[in-house]
Amino acid sequence: MDQNLEMNKKKFFSKILLFGEYGIIKNSKALVIPYKKYYGSLKFSSKLDNVQKDSNINLKQLSKYIKNNEFVSNKINTLKLDSDIENGLYFESTIPESYGLGSSGAVVAAIYESYKQEVGVDLEINDLKLILSNIESFFHGQSSGIDPLSSYVQKPLLVESKNSINTIDIPPQNINSKRTLFLLDTECKGNTQGLVEIFLNKLRRKDFEVFFENEFAVATNNSITNFLERKYEDFENNFIELSKKTFDNFQEMIPSNFKKLWTDGIENEDYYLKLCGSGGGGFLIGFTRDIDTIDQYFPKKNFEVLLRF
Repeated sequence: MDQNLEMNKKKFFSKILLFGEYGIIKNSKALVIPYKKYYGSLKFSSKLDNVQKDSNINLKQLSKYIKNNEFVSNKINTLKLDSDIENGLYFESTIPESYGLGSSGAVVAAIYESYKQEVGVDLEINDLKLILSNIESFFHGQSSGIDPLSSYVQKPLLVESKNSINTIDIPPQNINSKRTLFLLDTECKGNTQGLVEIFLNKLRRKDFEVFFENEFAVATNNSITNFLERKYEDFENNFIELSKKTFDNFQEMIPSNFKKLWTDGIENEDYYLKLCGSGGGGFLIGFTRDIDTIDQYFPKKNFEVLLRF
């Protein structure tokens, strides 16, 4: 008999914050897409190995947190959750941690899907985000709820403000196009909390706040609008602006061994880079007019095509 039993067959995917890094804190737009290369699911094992045991303990602590959280304690069936944890429940995941891909968000989405009290009730998306953010706060201290929401609904999300979030369709891929958004693996982990603190400190400077609101957030919002409306020449111009403004104003968020690659792209105009989430490690997002030119700059194992359009 197989000792590892899937609780259900549903996979909870990672996410990519395509646009909106840091802007999401300041109530500007963001675009989030599911990233199906990495995923996780709840499983049982009667013989937990060390990794599974760590996950099982983590779920036990999460359940305790939920029971002590007044807002969500009545929204999760913690009796059943605790019983399943005692019977070997764990979360098996391929999502890298500290990569900005929503590893904890996938756990939260899976727990809510499997143990929510109100089965068959479709919540308004902002109410759902509020529940999920409260649960994910166990991992981060404070959560926007975007990561677990993306993993739960498994559709692209357009965040227009903290109180305006909608599922959307993104333009279909054109597999024959050479115009590409790609992911670049820095092969190091980021520190979201520390980098967010650096950003908030920067915002205390009036000149940075003015720059961020009048230039960076505008270029971000325009990039999202251009992409969704398929105005790709305008999109390209705004992406280039984001790349340059990020390099000039977010040096702390760019891994040191990628700074020269960043400026090389701006100078040779073959590619441009931007942060994916808070930066510091994990992935970077790149744009190129011709994906065939990228091989000469990055090892194949470090980059992969995200979207052709």
